[in-house]
Amino acid sequence: MAKPKGESRGLAFLTQARPAAVQHLLKFFGESARHLDPKTRFLISIVTKVISNSQRGLRQYVRRALREGASADEILDAVLCAYPCAGLTKVVDAVDVILDLGLPEFENLTVPIEPSSAGEGDPGPVGDPGPVGDPGPVGDDRSAGDGGWHAVADAGELPPGGSLQVSAGARDIALFRIGDELFAIGNVCPHAGGSLAEGSLEDHGVVCPLHAWKFDVRSGECAGMKGVSVQTYSVRVGEQDKIEVRLP
Repeated sequence: MAKPKGESRGLAFLTQARPAAVQHLLKFFGESARHLDPKTRFLISIVTKVISNSQRGLRQYVRRALREGASADEILDAVLCAYPCAGLTKVVDAVDVILDLGLPEFENLTVPIEPSSAGEGDPGPVGDPGPVGDPGPVGDDRSAGDGGWHAVADAGELPPGGSLQVSAGARDIALFRIGDELFAIGNVCPHAGGSLAEGSLEDHGVVCPLHAWKFDVRSGECAGMKGVSVQTYSVRVGEQDKIEVRLP
């Protein structure tokens, strides 16, 4: 069967093998976007293609969105909007696909990154993402007045080899006891938002229960993912046998 121009072989086959079903689906898709202008419709399609990890569809709709007047910034925003459902890996992979297209709209779009305390030219580790609408940078979930030591749990709640999810100020924190040592890190995996307190301990590493990303509880660094980490916190057993976490 010849492949029609601009149409997938699978869709062409289904149109002939199951014409009623395909016609129904295509009509539904048309009706569901009937009141949207083409640019908005294609930007929404980019979000869905990132979530479904469809590289062919992403290439198709990026070009269509550009033809309908979308800017490169709008397309990047659409890709980033997929993060809550897609996770970091799919978002980064989608940007790779777009860059591989060699489209002139994406040339010279990057901005220089100012050096930070993490090292010259290094934007610092990716930490726990703040809530939607948080004006602070990724990894900065500080709230005014949160600094200092916070009692978060009774020491008896955390046995050796155990983990515990706690809150300190506005922070979501995972506690771990390995032998006689206590460790505290940001609880939210930067990949897809998994709870690290629910992960499994392997030596001094905790494995995220969602996609098996592994973080060192001592440094917060992600194994095999350079530049990706979660926040670490000082932790101690204070008065009245309370576990305390220090916020910066």
